Amino acid sequence: MENENILANMTRMSNLTGILSVEEKSYQIQSIFIAKSTIPVRKPTTRGGVYFTDTTAYKVKATTYDLSIIPQMPRLMLGPNTDFVPILLKTAVSVNDKENHVTLVTHLTNAVNTKEKVELNLIVDKIELK
Repeated sequence: MENENILANMTRMSNLTGILSVEEKSYQIQSIFIAKSTIPVRKPTTRGGVYFTDTTAYKVKATTYDLSIIPQMPRLMLGPNTDFVPILLKTAVSVNDKENHVTLVTHLTNAVNTKEKVELNLIVDKIELK
């Protein structure tokens, strides 16, 4: 994955916040946690004909208090949907004393919502720097 070193640095950062964009709608994200982990495949595969997955992936847990995202979740979720929409997670990080505007292109794997917040579990497809 291009720019993976920035993503690897982000796994060690705490207090990340940002904006989650789905098509023309944006939602404030209060916390972002990124980790690299294995996924349950034994060999690289194509998921839904949309993106290629390896045996490890960067996963994101993003928390928002904007409950207006709840009606959007069924059409964003991976799974029975074949036309799921990419979700852009935008944040800024400082690496080597340089401010980087990072956009993670992600897909929603699952979500948990309460009366106060929504926790989104996302898998990173690619990373863009600006």
